[in-house]
Amino acid sequence: ALSDAYNEARFPRRWTRELTAARLHFFLVRDAAKVSSALRDIPFWWGAGAALHLHDFGAGLGASALGAALGLRARGVSAPLEVHVGDQDAAGLAVAERVLGALPGVRVGRGTPPAADVVLTSNVLVEMDRHLAAGPRAEAHARRLRADVSRLLPGGRVVVVEPALRASARHLQAVRDLLVAGGTPVVAPCTHGRPCPLLARPADWCHDDVPVDLPPWLHPVARAAGLRWQGLTYARLVLAAQPVARPALRVVAPPRDSRGRKERLLCGENAGTVLGWVDRLDKHATEANEVFASLARGDGVDLEPPAARVGVDTNVRRFST
Repeated sequence: ALSDAYNEARFPRRWTRELTAARLHFFLVRDAAKVSSALRDIPFWWGAGAALHLHDFGAGLGASALGAALGLRARGVSAPLEVHVGDQDAAGLAVAERVLGALPGVRVGRGTPPAADVVLTSNVLVEMDRHLAAGPRAEAHARRLRADVSRLLPGGRVVVVEPALRASARHLQAVRDLLVAGGTPVVAPCTHGRPCPLLARPADWCHDDVPVDLPPWLHPVARAAGLRWQGLTYARLVLAAQPVARPALRVVAPPRDSRGRKERLLCGENAGTVLGWVDRLDKHATEANEVFASLARGDGVDLEPPAARVGVDTNVRRFST
């Protein structure tokens, strides 16, 4: 029932005990994994030292902050975390405080801090301002995200995660175009500052599809509910106050492989195009370009030199930080 409510954009405001249990024991785990994964190729600058301040806007049960904390720890960030949670659901925040407070090195408080290292907005825009037409709604959300960027501490990030549904993902792409036009630096997934080429194609939308499964103990629950447990899909937008390193290209569609040939749809400035299929014949595989065959949707990549076809002289490097 909760999955249907989410997918049909029906958001129950009265959380029954059963719905809260579904949020806590299934969706919290899944959504935390999405946020953790969304941080995978974002340049970080933190290490041991002063506490980092995270603000989880629309925190719910704390899934986003949980995912960010786990993602930061996985990246080697050992500094204490000051997590600030906010939501209209006071009962949900009480659960979030218990969930996050169980993590070592994490202190939890309520409210909006004046400044933060990370501002998290996960599965929130999809619920906001639904009475507005598409254009004004995108403008309202762009203004909100600009305000979040304006209160970032030096080197901070705004991390937005939305459902990988066509409508919500394309809305996020429209917000992205407004932000880019206004000069807000985009860290991910975008690799360029031109209008989103996928937004010009009504049947397409930009989202990640990563091979991260739910933990085995949740597989029976997902199976019984008719929900997927293999892989994670989401749309993301990561913003900063200053430009940072990012890949030249990103894979934005499932691989298209055939006998003797590998093809990837790459978004970014490449050989005179901003969106196009790039292929590599298997007979042209070399040690320098072998990673091309393993590229999946959402992966950042650099090609040297830029080319519409990967050849024996092309160097292919998966982007990582």
